[in-house]
Amino acid sequence: MKNQILTTAAVLMIAAASCKKEKVTHLPGQFKGTAVALGNGHAWSWVETDAQNKPLNVGITFEKTAFTNLPSDGEEQEYVLTMPAEKTATPFQTIVLDWNPHGHPPEHVYDKPHFDMHFYMMPESDRLQIPDFETDSTGFVNYPASAYLPQNYVPISGGEPEMGTHWVDVTSPELSQTNPQPFTQTFVYGSYNGNVTFYEPMATLAFLTGTKTFERTIPQPAKFSRDGYFPTKMSFTDKGTTFEVTLHDFIYHSKS
Repeated sequence: MKNQILTTAAVLMIAAASCKKEKVTHLPGQFKGTAVALGNGHAWSWVETDAQNKPLNVGITFEKTAFTNLPSDGEEQEYVLTMPAEKTATPFQTIVLDWNPHGHPPEHVYDKPHFDMHFYMMPESDRLQIPDFETDSTGFVNYPASAYLPQNYVPISGGEPEMGTHWVDVTSPELSQTNPQPFTQTFVYGSYNGNVTFYEPMATLAFLTGTKTFERTIPQPAKFSRDGYFPTKMSFTDKGTTFEVTLHDFIYHSKS
C-alpha cells in the first residue's frame, strides 16, 4: 500500500508539472468575422491565434463565386468586414474591402479592376470621421515621422475621406520611371493625423483569379508607434472553392 501511495503521488506530481509546463491561456484556432455578400458569393475576415493568444494569421476569405457578377458600373464599392473579438491579438480593428470596377488614379497605373484591402489600426468610429481633403486637409498632411514608414514609401498627394493619405513604394514595378510594368499587386501604407493607420494589400481581379499561390514580404518601418505584433509577409492562396488573402509571420515590436 505504501509503495502504491508513493507511486500515485509521483504520477500526480508529474501530471501537475506537465500541466504547468503546457499551460494554455487561450483556446487556439481560427475565428471568423461576419460574412458579407459580394458578387455571387460572400467574403469575411478571420483571425488565427495560438494558445498564448499570439496572432498567427489575419486575413480575408473570398468564396470564389464572389468574383463573379461584381458591380461593373460607377466608382468603388465599399464592404466593411467586421472582425472577430480575437482581433485584439493583432493591431487591426476593422477591415474594409473596396472593389474598384474601373480602378482609380494614378491613370495608367492603378486603373485596372482591382480590390483595395484596408486593414485599419484605428476605431471604426474614428475612420468614419476622416473628412474630404478639400474640406479639411490638416490630418492628411500631418505625416508620421519617416521612421514609422518603410524606406522608399512616398505619399500620394491629396487624400480620401474615411481613409486618409496613401503611401506607395516607389520601387514597385508598376511605378518604375524607366520600365513600368503592368500593375498586378502591391502593398500600400496609410496614415492620418501623424499616425500610420492602415496596411493595404492591392491586387487586380485578374491576378487574384489567376493565382494559385503567391507570397511576398511586407516592407517594414524602423519604428512602431505602439506595442504589439505586426505582420511581415502577405500571401494569396487558392483554396479550391475559396481564396484567401493573408497577413502572417507576425513579429512583436515595442513602441519607439
